[in-house]
Amino acid sequence: MALSDRASRYDDLQALFLMRLVRIMKLRASLRWRLSHRDPRIRLIDAAFRSTMRDCETLGIEAEAHALLEAD
Repeated sequence: MALSDRASRYDDLQALFLMRLVRIMKLRASLRWRLSHRDPRIRLIDAAFRSTMRDCETLGIEAEAHALLEAD
């Protein structure tokens, strides 16, 4: 899931949202087994995940975002 070798291909905003996606994915994975799916914190993380995916789509990096998901 590392972006460092690929970050130079993206502008600052694209890199920011890809890194944000990676961070949310890690947070989501670490909390998924500890919290109930009804816990407001999980719902908040899921909302942040969906929002970040939409941002990636808007920035034209949807394929890269999906590749990160598949690599996870």
